[in-house]
Amino acid sequence: MSGSDAPSHNIFFYGSILEPAVAAVILDRPADTVPALLHGYHRYKLKERPYPCIVPFESGKVNGKVIRGVSDAELQKFDMIEGSEYERVTVEVERMDNSETMKVETYVWVNKDDPSMYGEWDYEEWRVVHADKFVETFRKLLEWNKNPDGKRREDIVESRKKKMSSSDQSSSHNVFVYGSFQEPAVVGLILECTPVIVSAQLHGFHRYRLKGRLHPCIAPLETGVINGKVLTGLTDGQLENLDMIEGDEYVRKPVEVVLSETSEKMQVEGFIWANKDDPDMYGEWDFEEWKKLHMEKFIEASEKFIEWKKNPDGRSREEFAKFVNEDP
Repeated sequence: MSGSDAPSHNIFFYGSILEPAVAAVILDRPADTVPALLHGYHRYKLKERPYPCIVPFESGKVNGKVIRGVSDAELQKFDMIEGSEYERVTVEVERMDNSETMKVETYVWVNKDDPSMYGEWDYEEWRVVHADKFVETFRKLLEWNKNPDGKRREDIVESRKKKMSSSDQSSSHNVFVYGSFQEPAVVGLILECTPVIVSAQLHGFHRYRLKGRLHPCIAPLETGVINGKVLTGLTDGQLENLDMIEGDEYVRKPVEVVLSETSEKMQVEGFIWANKDDPDMYGEWDFEEWKKLHMEKFIEASEKFIEWKKNPDGRSREEFAKFVNEDP
């Protein structure tokens, strides 16, 4: 049989293999893909796992891609990576480029009543937080597949899962915010783009009001819990903008947060009030109250900060700090 006559498969993917770099590692070549829509299924998050699953759901729709021309050997790699928790089945998808239907195969979660399924998995959130780590994970799995050396597939997966939860160094930054930077309209001005934002909790700290100021601070408190957001994938320049806004009254430190949707731990950076015994700290700062009363003022301050950064014109940062103080 010639190479052109060899059997090939069309596989619908909806999770990490949507990422071109991930698919290329598995196939050892660029994937030939078309966008497609799968009807009658829902894509769920899985507790404590960064990848999704799909199960039948009558009114559901799942956006994904079909990788075309997958060889038997390549299909075997996909089967190995997906493991026994998924079952490969034949389904019909609608191509989004021409509305034609096509028969394909896809991987469906075996336990359709799994209590760890919830919500809806988000590709963009995953891409920012996990994509690079998945490339490395799949490389390790493929190396293991060629030479198991007495190890089990589960050993490799568990080892890589721990690394995904560790503080892997990267050129981008993930920053936990708990005050005005939770508001996309504010942080979008400061960063000059809107990053992917995920909800998280920080334990062991309390969020205080500050006398005479509209913004909060946090300081260590053993029983404290703070709900906030993680700004993911920030560049060095964007982090510098946050540093300049916060000023020397805050210290940026590494902290560990728990992602609200998955309960996964994540190493991030956070801005801690330098004077943990500051007598101006009191009570508890409330985001919704701030949003209702002061958000517009902070948007104006953020616009002025960006103008000042581009053209200081002899003025100091302190002139703009006045915008976020309470009126006398």
